[in-house]
Amino acid sequence: MMLNSNRKPIGGEQEIAQDGLFYGTTNSGRSSLRWVLLSMELQGKRVLVPDFVCQVVVDVLHEYDIHVDFYNVKESFEFSLPDCLDDYDALYIVKYFGHESATFKSVVNNSSLPLIIDCVFDVQLPEINTKAHWCYFNSLRKITVIADFSQIISNKPLLIVNKLRISSFSEKKYQAKETKYKFLHSSQGHEATYLKYFSNAESIIDENINIFEPEDRSIYLMGCFYSFLKEDLKVRLQNLTFSKTILSDINFINITPTFPSFLPLLLNKRDEVRHALMRDSIYLAIHWPAIEQSKNNLSDKLLSLPLDSRYTKEDIERMCNIINRVEK
Repeated sequence: MMLNSNRKPIGGEQEIAQDGLFYGTTNSGRSSLRWVLLSMELQGKRVLVPDFVCQVVVDVLHEYDIHVDFYNVKESFEFSLPDCLDDYDALYIVKYFGHESATFKSVVNNSSLPLIIDCVFDVQLPEINTKAHWCYFNSLRKITVIADFSQIISNKPLLIVNKLRISSFSEKKYQAKETKYKFLHSSQGHEATYLKYFSNAESIIDENINIFEPEDRSIYLMGCFYSFLKEDLKVRLQNLTFSKTILSDINFINITPTFPSFLPLLLNKRDEVRHALMRDSIYLAIHWPAIEQSKNNLSDKLLSLPLDSRYTKEDIERMCNIINRVEK
């Protein structure tokens, strides 16, 4: 039946417009990266990678015999690429802490080279206008309560792969998270117990090299997370603004993410500050330690201040006051 514009059909299944994109889910950023590399047929090829990146990324690239060269990332998260990219089969870029630098925006809109877009600190696809082949992935396990969930989006079909299950990883992670909750909120158990559980879980994913699917609990929690994203985001943005105000005399990277997860601090006394925080039971992450294959000044200075909705204004102030005292 032809559509009668005066009598648009009502009811039935809900419709959706074609977006020309292709989707996948895995349990982690590293699983997603493996799927991306296979889908882009980069085995044995040459990829240009930032010199400020997680060691796991380089290790996964090497799993596929990929030749890796590095480009420099500056302290502002801007980066510079070689004048000639003809020798490379793909460019790997990172949306650091959810921040779109000017060079990041330029590349995702104008690159003629296939792109691997690492957005492990983000929850939504950035605007991408390049006509080149690109694959985006995130990792909700890095920035939410979810133990194992990563999304892939591509402008070309993903290779059909046989995703495996690794339920022991997810089970151990949730055991660790639940044990930590009891310790923090009910003073039950010991800190060493949940730290051991976390370590055991990470050992499982480190030792198993494959592409794994997310577990059912994580898929459910992913839906919950996006249902409450607006409320969660409001707290994160408030924490970002407040921390920048308190740390006005401290050198931080002035990021403007749509979904704040951490505020990256550039500290001359990074290790001293970190130890002072530890003495007050505050444990801040380093994203990322120097990789074996390259060197970047960020790795020696950067400390990540958490901004997620677990933390109140008082929590942010407590952390920032110690940082101010020691760094000054």
